Amino acid sequence: MTTTTHTSDEQLHDEPTTDPATAAPVPVGAPELPDAGLRAQITPWAAMGALVVAAGAVRLAQHATDADAQIAYGVAGVAFTVAVVAATATGRRITDRKMRHRMVAAAYLAASWLTMISFTGVTLGAVAALSILGAGLSLLWWREHRIGPGTAPGAEADLPNIDSSDLFIERWNAHLGGKGKPFAGAKLTDPQIIKAGYRYTLELVPGAQSVEQVRAAVNALRGGLRLMPGQDIIVEDHPELPAPAGLLTIVTRPPIAKAQPWPGPEAGFNARTGAVNLGPFADGEGCACWRVYTRDSIWGGFIQGGTGSGKSRLIEQIAMSCAASTSHPTMIWYGDGQNGDSSPLLVEHADYAATSFEAIYNMAQAALRVMKINGVERRLAKQVGFTPTALRPGLLMIVDESHKPLSAKENPLLAAATQLAFCSIAREGRKNGVALILASQSPTLDAFGSSGLADTLRACLLDGNGVILRSNTSNAKTVFGVDINPKKFPKLAGYGYLCDPGVGARSAPFRGYWVTDELAAYWPSRITWRSLPARQANFAGKDYAQRREVAAEQQFADQMLIAMADAGTVDEIEALEQRMDAAAAARSTVDVVEFGDSHPPVRRVAKFWEQPAGGAGGRPAQLSTGQQKVLDAIRAGHAMPKEITTATGYSSSQVYNLLGELKTMNLIAQPRQGRYQATAA
Repeated sequence: MTTTTHTSDEQLHDEPTTDPATAAPVPVGAPELPDAGLRAQITPWAAMGALVVAAGAVRLAQHATDADAQIAYGVAGVAFTVAVVAATATGRRITDRKMRHRMVAAAYLAASWLTMISFTGVTLGAVAALSILGAGLSLLWWREHRIGPGTAPGAEADLPNIDSSDLFIERWNAHLGGKGKPFAGAKLTDPQIIKAGYRYTLELVPGAQSVEQVRAAVNALRGGLRLMPGQDIIVEDHPELPAPAGLLTIVTRPPIAKAQPWPGPEAGFNARTGAVNLGPFADGEGCACWRVYTRDSIWGGFIQGGTGSGKSRLIEQIAMSCAASTSHPTMIWYGDGQNGDSSPLLVEHADYAATSFEAIYNMAQAALRVMKINGVERRLAKQVGFTPTALRPGLLMIVDESHKPLSAKENPLLAAATQLAFCSIAREGRKNGVALILASQSPTLDAFGSSGLADTLRACLLDGNGVILRSNTSNAKTVFGVDINPKKFPKLAGYGYLCDPGVGARSAPFRGYWVTDELAAYWPSRITWRSLPARQANFAGKDYAQRREVAAEQQFADQMLIAMADAGTVDEIEALEQRMDAAAAARSTVDVVEFGDSHPPVRRVAKFWEQPAGGAGGRPAQLSTGQQKVLDAIRAGHAMPKEITTATGYSSSQVYNLLGELKTMNLIAQPRQGRYQATAA
C-alpha cells in the first residue's frame, strides 16, 4: 500500500519503456545508484574547489569595498545558516548513520573554513588544511563509490550494504514497534538497499498481528517512519517466510512519479503468459499484469476508480493490447453506461459498441448466444475449455460505468435482466471463450446491481482480476476484500492496486501505462479489430448483424441534436414532440409495426387497454391475466412493487410494465412514490 501526494497533472515524458532487444516492458524512470567511474570520485574535490572559488570571491569583494568586517560577518551568518539547513535535510534524506554524520560534519567544516578565510584571507596553509580535512571526511564516500570496470549491460549492479543502525529501523522501534505502540513486538530486519529505496523483512507477532493490519495502517506507518511527501510504502506478504512475515518497502526514489506512456501493443501484451502488462509497480521492480488467458480459459475482472483516476484509459490499453495480439486473437465488444462518452476510441473501433441501456442488454444477449454456439463446438470436438485461435478468437466484452445499466432506479425495465445475463457470462464464459470486464466509479456492491445476484457477479469477476484506482471513498473491503484505503492513493492518473492476482504474482500498487492523445490517434487505425466468425455471427442474432446501422443512426441523431442546438430550435422541437404525444394519446387507435413478412407491415388497431370497464364482477374488457393478477395483488394489500413481485411471481420488469398499463387504464393510482392502490373503477 502506498501514500504519496503528487499532483494529478504530471507531464508525460518520452523515456523508453521497452527493451529494444526483446520489446518487453522494463521499469521506467527509477534513478540509478552512483555509477562506477571518475564522476563520483571527483565530487568531494569539486566541492572543495567550489569552496576555494567562493573564498576568493569574498576576498575580492572585501578589497573592492573596503568593508572587510561587514562582509566577513555577513559571510559567517549566511554560511552557518546554509550549514544548518543542509544538516537538517541530510538527516531526513540519508538513512546510513555514518554517511549522515560525515555529511553534517562536512557542511559545518565548509561554513567554518569560509568564515575563517573571510577574516584572515586565502593562504596556502588554509587551502592545505581544507584539502586534508576534506579528504578525511570523504573517505567513506570514496569507499562506496570505488573506481572499477562498472556493470556489464543487462547485469544487476551490486548495491551497497545498509548500516545495521539504519534510520528507518530506529524510527520503527521508537514509534511503531516499541512497547505500547501500534505494532508492539514487530521488528524490521534484513535491511536491503534497492534501486528505488529500501526493503526490510517485517517480523510480526504470530496470532496477534497480520500483514493486512499493517497494510491498513498506512497513515500510522508514514508518521512513524517520518516519510517525506512523494515517498511510498509497500507492504506485502513475504514470498518465502511463513505467515505473518511480510516485506516492507520504502520507496524514496519513486520511479512512477511521471506518467509512463503506453509502450504499444507488442510490449503491452505478454504472449508467453497471455496477460496484459498494465504498468510498473511503485518500486519499479516488475510490471503489474491483467491476466486474460490461462490454460483452457479466458478471464475478465472488475476495475473501480473515481473521477480522474485513469479508469477509462486503463480500459483502452487493455482493449488495444488484446485486440492487437496475434498469439491470442481476441475480439473486443464495448458498452458504456454514459452514452459512449467514457471512451470515444472504443466506441469507434470496437467490433460491437453499445451506448444505451437497451443496447448493452442486447449485447449481453448476443454474447450469451456466442457462448452457446462455442459450447456446442467444444462438445462436438471433445475439447476441454477454450483456447483462442485465428479461426475462433476469444471475445472480451467490456462495460464501463456498469453501475448505470445495472441500477434499478436508472434502468427499471432491464436492470434485472442485464444483471442476470452478466452473471451468466462471468460464471460460465471462461470455458466457452467469452469474458466480461466491468468498470465503475461505484465502490459498493451497487456496481453489480441491487438484487441477490450482485455478490455472485462480484465474486465471479474477481476470480479473474481486480484493480482499485483512486476514489473519494475508503470503502474497498466490501468489494475487493482488502484492507486498503483508495482515498489515500496519490493523485496520479493510473495509480492503482492489484488485488489478489495469480499464484506467484505481486499484490502491490502500480501505475498504469498512459494512452496519450498521440498514442490514441496513432495506434487504433493500425490494429486489426476482429469480428465474429460467420457461424458465431449468424447465431449472435439480429442485434449483432444490425450493429453498424444502429451506430449510424445514433451518430445521425447526435448530429441532428448539434444542428438543432446551433439553430436554436431545441425548444420548438421539444414542444412539437409534446403536441404529437398529446395527439397520439387522444386517438382511440394506434399504429402497430409488425415484423416478418406481413403486408402491409403497419396496421391500425384499437387501444383495447383504454376501453371502458365491463363484464361481470367489474372486470374491464380485454384485461389480461397478468394485469388481473397484479390488480388482485394490489387489492390484497401489496402496495409496493417489491411486494407485488413476490405475490405474483413475475419479474420486476414485468411488474413495472403491468403497473404502467393498469395506471393507463385508470384501474390503479399512485398516491405517493413507490406505493399503489386500486381505484374505484
